[in-house]
Amino acid sequence: MASGGSTENTVTSLLRDTLKFLGKNAFLKFTRELSKIQTKEGYERTELESVAGLSPAALASLLYSHYGRSHCIEVTVEVLRAIGQVHQADDLVDRLQTGARFVEQNKEVIIQQACNVGEIIKELLQEGVLSSKQHDSIVAESTNQKRMQKLYKLVPVWDVTAKYCLYNALKRNNLSLFLRYAGDALAHSRSESWMVNL
Repeated sequence: MASGGSTENTVTSLLRDTLKFLGKNAFLKFTRELSKIQTKEGYERTELESVAGLSPAALASLLYSHYGRSHCIEVTVEVLRAIGQVHQADDLVDRLQTGARFVEQNKEVIIQQACNVGEIIKELLQEGVLSSKQHDSIVAESTNQKRMQKLYKLVPVWDVTAKYCLYNALKRNNLSLFLRYAGDALAHSRSESWMVNL
């Protein structure tokens, strides 16, 4: 959930944008194929009746709530590839990896220069990346640098979606810092279509 009263989280927003880009026919193929895929153990397959007639935004929310933050991306990529939308699948993966690389490669700069750290930490709590205990422990630190240092102790064990959530929180709350250092992440990206979302 982004700050500013939005109820849509970062991953749901990313899925929505991907699904909206498909167009009507490919979106219908996506919903049909979604009901056919074999899911990981512990997850139930999505029934066609539950997704028929949904908008891209509603389907993105359903995917997130049904499969969780990380697995909804895996499912979406698998379905996109199954319906021949390989470019869209690769673009989705690339956007996530670009965000993760930015977070990893700019660690020291982010720790030293990030501002609005309280908002970043709050967003990560709302996204489910941080637990309440982790949030409280981080915000108890006296300076932004100490907060970011403590946050970055958690980052190495995060998956790509959690790092992407941090990337988006940094982009929203530290746009000048983000723009100054985003070039490295962009250089590694195969697609710059995500720039539309800045």
